[in-house]
Amino acid sequence: MNKDLEKWPELDIAAYGRPCFGERVNGDMAFADQKEEWVFLAIVDGLGHGKEAHKIATITKTFLQQYWDPDVTGTLLKLHEKLKGTGGAAVGLAALDLNNCIIHYTGIGNTVIRKFGSSHKRMFSREGVVGVRMRTPKEQQLAIQKSEVVLLYSDGISENFEAKDYPRLQIHSAQLVAKNIVRKFGNQFDDSTCLVLKLKP
Repeated sequence: MNKDLEKWPELDIAAYGRPCFGERVNGDMAFADQKEEWVFLAIVDGLGHGKEAHKIATITKTFLQQYWDPDVTGTLLKLHEKLKGTGGAAVGLAALDLNNCIIHYTGIGNTVIRKFGSSHKRMFSREGVVGVRMRTPKEQQLAIQKSEVVLLYSDGISENFEAKDYPRLQIHSAQLVAKNIVRKFGNQFDDSTCLVLKLKP
């Protein structure tokens, strides 16, 4: 994660991923960055597996490092143009406004954002493949509070787990949560990556 995030001691952000069985490189990518009062989060799943998917994920990360914006829908539309001519990717983008603890989210393909805490909420991405063909992105908003946990993950992670399946989810560090989500609920025959955001109490 970006070193600049260390200036926000109330945040705990970490990611963990592993390639599918038999591959050396991961076609998924997680990214986090901060500008002023905004924290940006991204989860990317390059189409397929192996070197080609990894290449798409790397192109995506490089683009987002340079051009991400709190306008997540606008950023996703620009990324769609950038990825044309590649195999494309499933992408979830989130921007946290630190002034009011509201997350602005949009996504295309099989990426998910979920909140665990005083209330549980799940938001899904729209159908399509970024860079190939997709429906118009739609922004959703998610309010978060202290001690709550937000997960963004690729489709290599099972969608069926609930808070009861990981009782210490809100207690563990973001890094431990990311690793445990992949290890407990990841599919070994698919790239699996989880990005975790926690607001410390």
